[in-house]
Amino acid sequence: MEGNRNEFFNEIIGNIDEIFVPDDLHSARRELQDGEISRTLERCFSVITESGKLLSGTTASALSHRKPLSASSLQLSVTSYLSRFLKRGVYDKIKRRQTRLDHNLFDVLWPAMRKTSKARHLEEDINCGIIAPDFDVFVVFQEFLVPLLKDMHCLSIDADFKPQPRLAYFPMDNGERLNTAAFVFDDESQLVTRCLVEVSRNLDQLELPLNLTIGQLEQAERLMMSKIFTTHFADAIGETDSGNYYTMTELLEPDSEVTMMLSSLGLMIPLLDTKDLVQAAESTAFNGALWPYGRGAFVNSANNMAVWLNCQEHLRIISTTSSKEPADMGAAYTRVGRAITYLETQLHFKESYLLGYLQSRPSYLGTGLKMTTIVKLTNLMKEMDNLRHLCSVRGLSMVTNRLSKLTVRLVNMQSMGVVEYVLFQDYCTAVTNILSLEKDMSLTNSKHIATMLVKIFKRKKNSIVDRN
Repeated sequence: MEGNRNEFFNEIIGNIDEIFVPDDLHSARRELQDGEISRTLERCFSVITESGKLLSGTTASALSHRKPLSASSLQLSVTSYLSRFLKRGVYDKIKRRQTRLDHNLFDVLWPAMRKTSKARHLEEDINCGIIAPDFDVFVVFQEFLVPLLKDMHCLSIDADFKPQPRLAYFPMDNGERLNTAAFVFDDESQLVTRCLVEVSRNLDQLELPLNLTIGQLEQAERLMMSKIFTTHFADAIGETDSGNYYTMTELLEPDSEVTMMLSSLGLMIPLLDTKDLVQAAESTAFNGALWPYGRGAFVNSANNMAVWLNCQEHLRIISTTSSKEPADMGAAYTRVGRAITYLETQLHFKESYLLGYLQSRPSYLGTGLKMTTIVKLTNLMKEMDNLRHLCSVRGLSMVTNRLSKLTVRLVNMQSMGVVEYVLFQDYCTAVTNILSLEKDMSLTNSKHIATMLVKIFKRKKNSIVDRN
């Protein structure tokens, strides 16, 4: 495993000055020749550059001094954010490069080019409009991606990457594992609608699902299910019965009861509608031409965890809280921690010494861990700009709910450079702080209303006395 971790070590901290270098194991070693793609890239770069110019000098200065938390700023669109890192010198240096699998810079940038007026169905916001079509892009386009990834994960752009710590979901004290499952958000005001925890992994011996053949998709699906659909896995997550596996074809059937169940439980992943021509093309770019073959979801017997296979990443484990205890973040986190800790002993996952577990979604690099709390912030949401800033300075990305304006999602920005249980502790502290601010505002408003009512009644009383 240590050899796997060291694979990207020298490449990611060095500079690729030429496309053709003797020890280059990641690029195609030939320039991009497709004229149409080159012209498309030029248009993309123009959009990104012009978007960056729209920022006023004052705003740009403020953003530059708010490193590394600018990724979630409301003042920046995805494209204007990318303009901070894709300067002309960097662009000219990397625009003709291709990875071993012939992926070019447009394959990385294209999600940011989607029309902002169209409803977004995937996770462009927290991924800052980029995607990794293969593992090699992190080396081949490193002049652009390295500072972007640092900023995205709340790391100092000017500091070197530090080795990603080894997996540790549960803190130890004198050789004994501490109980993270005991953590529940203090939510007497019932502000928390649901907590979600997701962790993702990719198998070491295969490329990302986007690039796999039918045989490789079957191989990955079969290999992972042989470890998940067992009594050992059920025991690892604290259950006695094994769950059920549903193919993606079953899940995509019209009026699928399983899909409706997963949606109601919060265990569904974002999916594009392949019946829509635009979304179908985007689905192919995200998932490959073989979608939905070789994909599916395992659901545990308690119906509070789903393991998605070959959906952008080889493995995506999502755990949720129940409707009776929606604020029980500790239970959701512990369930995921037990599951992935067990699977680490059974499977070999793709990882880098500095970037941690390699992902198709850049915001998941490092630990692959994302925690989400869906909350109702009636008072704070009245000033969305201020709320985004409150979240940003606490390392939270605020994602608005497009189906309901009553709730927002608070997601950890950082998943790289820190061990899992520290991310969990810091995240819970940050969300608790936001919840406390909402409660304080509610209390203040209540006092203000009470004071107003007292004054109104006093005026009414005085007017009655005056009339008498």
